[in-house]
Amino acid sequence: MIIAALVLLAAFMLAVPYLSLALKQGYSFLSGSSTTGPGTVTSTPSNTTSASSPTSSEINTQCSSVVSVKNLAAPDIRNGTADIAYPSDYCTLATYALELVNQDRSTNGTGPVSLDYNQAAQQHADSMLYYGYFSHFDTQGYKPYMRYSLLGGRGADFENVAYYYFSVPHFFSTDAVESAIKELEYSMVYNDSSCCANGHRYNILGSLHNQVSIGVAYNSTTVYFDEEFENNYLDLNLTVAPASASDPYYVTMKGVPTGSFPTPSSLYVAFDDYPTAATSAQLNSSPHEYDPGRLVGGVLPRTAFFGECGQFSSGTTVCADTWSVTPRALDIAFPLEPFIKDYGSGVYTLYLVTGSSTDSAITSLSVLVP
Repeated sequence: MIIAALVLLAAFMLAVPYLSLALKQGYSFLSGSSTTGPGTVTSTPSNTTSASSPTSSEINTQCSSVVSVKNLAAPDIRNGTADIAYPSDYCTLATYALELVNQDRSTNGTGPVSLDYNQAAQQHADSMLYYGYFSHFDTQGYKPYMRYSLLGGRGADFENVAYYYFSVPHFFSTDAVESAIKELEYSMVYNDSSCCANGHRYNILGSLHNQVSIGVAYNSTTVYFDEEFENNYLDLNLTVAPASASDPYYVTMKGVPTGSFPTPSSLYVAFDDYPTAATSAQLNSSPHEYDPGRLVGGVLPRTAFFGECGQFSSGTTVCADTWSVTPRALDIAFPLEPFIKDYGSGVYTLYLVTGSSTDSAITSLSVLVP
């Protein structure tokens, strides 16, 4: 993949914004319980503004109560936590970025997203600045949806990353950083086709997205900008039985919808090799795109009459022990062990899909199996 580079020349300085592509996650299976077609959903949630939509001042106030301003340190993820460092003007920058995103969505006929605070966005921006690399992968070997899951995310995650570089010190004010964010956002929406097959634009304008977490990390010459778009419709609890249990890696997903939500028709399981550490040099020289993992089958609800389920066209099919989805609650349970038996140790990501593609996922929950 070719990294987008929009070069702006000025006296004695070089300014370059860089974009990294999140590949459109259009992988799909067609199952025996037929779905509505690639990328489609069985119902479309309302995503319109209302009189109660928060103002910029209210978003800033809420943001200030959530984030913790501190000096940049190694932000590696350990046991579900990371040392996250937000810049002192983070809330101003995140609110500004949210406004740009929603302006672009409105201009292109998509409803607004609200600001979320999943730490994966800031953690990855911190990591790129601290270690000096640019990639969707990180020095721990994690992909975006893995970081999102490890840091508490329970929806579906779609990442954009970009950075802006000056060859001489330049970023000494919030206004200067905002200017970089504005140009990066514009490039991702309106100058993305030749670079990245409109992957960034697709993420920004995706109709299923209802939230976005923003990451901004910068020094005097470089701004790293991270957007984690989320399909987040459930207050969801994920339980994976420990290896000592009678049924190792037994998965239980219980949740309450936070509003109207698209109904999942099946669950896709994707596989990645177990993460291995990478150096900054390796990350900078490697391809910058990512995919949703190798789809290896999935989980389907049983039929009411015969107690069996359909079969995926390839990979492993598991019939759910429990599959109850109503407007008020979601309860799904199944063993992950058949997948582990077939594919071994690695990362298994659970995509609850509302159509026949991971584009339509409302979860991207990663389970690490050593």
